Amino acid sequence: MSKYISLGTMSGTSMDGIDLSIINSDGETSTSVIDNFFSKYSSDFKKELITIRNEVLQKEDLTSKKALINDLSRKITLLHVEAIQEFLKKNSAIKLDLIGYHGHTLIHKPEQGFTFQLGNPELMAQLLKTKVVFNFRDNDIKNKGQGAPLVTLYHGQILKNLNLINNGVIINIGGIANGSYFENSVLNSNDIGPGNCLLDQWIRINSKDLEFDREGNISGKGEVNTLIQEDFLNHYNYHDKKKSLDITDFNIAQFRGLKLEDGAATLVSLTANLIANFVKNIKEKKDKIILVGGGRKNKTLIKFLLKILNVSVESIDQYKLTGDFIESQAFAYLAIRSLEKKYLSLPTTTGVSLPVTGGIVYSN
Repeated sequence: MSKYISLGTMSGTSMDGIDLSIINSDGETSTSVIDNFFSKYSSDFKKELITIRNEVLQKEDLTSKKALINDLSRKITLLHVEAIQEFLKKNSAIKLDLIGYHGHTLIHKPEQGFTFQLGNPELMAQLLKTKVVFNFRDNDIKNKGQGAPLVTLYHGQILKNLNLINNGVIINIGGIANGSYFENSVLNSNDIGPGNCLLDQWIRINSKDLEFDREGNISGKGEVNTLIQEDFLNHYNYHDKKKSLDITDFNIAQFRGLKLEDGAATLVSLTANLIANFVKNIKEKKDKIILVGGGRKNKTLIKFLLKILNVSVESIDQYKLTGDFIESQAFAYLAIRSLEKKYLSLPTTTGVSLPVTGGIVYSN
């Protein structure tokens, strides 16, 4: 079975920058992580992403804003290229076989049959003189899938390698929280609800100069408003449905009027409750939750999870894996599977009608 040196990228909903990872893998069971790297966006570019995200709310906006979108796709690609070049200087002995370029999700509406990621893969392939895999989600959606969560196959390999197939659940807490687990030896996953997206938004709007709730320091000082929490949970509890979520599916309007700390505490508590409901609804009992993504660093969230669930809650870092880079590693892994025309998603992971491959390969 062929092995490849693959570089994966992720620009997530936090819009803080670009995660990069280089792996050596066959796209199946053999994967070793070579290195990880982070490149921060400037505050000006982050504002551009937030602005366009707020302006593109439906499919028609992709046409009306085409010139601006094309310009941003070029900009974000050049930032990725610059970051990759800097990363490769640190790893000068590495010869890349391909790049898994996720791009930056601008709008994701699988129920309307489309998703769109900012990025220009042809430009990247040309500048880096390397094969680039892009458009990972389209084929899943064309085959009645939700296009997400798409990193589940990589989560599955982690659970296997850690011998946690029977009792472990990986919870990825990015902008949207999602979970992956095995049930009857079959890999499953689903989006859970807001992870960091509403909390980040709340902190940005209600504090003077903070971008997020570092380690849960703000939420840890607040009181949970149970009325608002219960109302939110009643409306947004998707744990029993194959539904992909987007940060535009939620808003913080009902939290207005709360103090900074109380709003943060309530948002963290509802995320903890959504995760707990997701775990409780898995038919095979799980007693170990492994957290990945930025939300794993929120001590208030972990405290709430431990209070609600009688299970072990651990960061993936405790297993000598770097929790900030699981998604970028996953897209390096999925790029290899794309090149080999192997499936990227299953009916039990995205709701797709049959196991399908995905991604388009752009040659230099």
